[in-house]
Amino acid sequence: MKSKATKWLGTLLGCLSLVAVVSAIAGPVNTKCPFSGKAINKDATYSVGLCCGNCLKKFSKDPANYLGKVKAVAVNTTCPMSGKSVNPDCTATHKGDVVAFCGAGCQKKFKADPAAMIKQVKFARKTVNDKCPISGKPVNAKKTYSVGFCCNNCAGKFKKDPAKNIAKVN
Repeated sequence: MKSKATKWLGTLLGCLSLVAVVSAIAGPVNTKCPFSGKAINKDATYSVGLCCGNCLKKFSKDPANYLGKVKAVAVNTTCPMSGKSVNPDCTATHKGDVVAFCGAGCQKKFKADPAAMIKQVKFARKTVNDKCPISGKPVNAKKTYSVGFCCNNCAGKFKKDPAKNIAKVN
């Protein structure tokens, strides 16, 4: 039989291990930009949402295997041109971000000058997806796998083909 002190010590070590794992996962998995080598900027990230800790653990062990299964969805819920609700079938991509519009007219305006128009987009989500790529369940905002970059240009390069570019992250 284990003594109370041994059980208490085991519980304490287990809690400390959990805190260390959560702290490591909470931020980006890298400290330097995989493209420039510069320090990362917390505002320039690529974050995949997962449904639970088990899926996060699986994803973290082999992100290259799962990134191809991530279905990117619109980062906004209101049209950046009109302020109306978006049509999820009316989208454009800018630096890897999917932007939705209320209709084809607004989509056309955006496509004419996306670099200027992206400033009007109100980002409504922190992750690129809304369904877990492993289970298909809705994502839990607290369960994310994030890669950090020095700037949004580098983040955009990554977002264009994350499955290919994940090998650059160390």
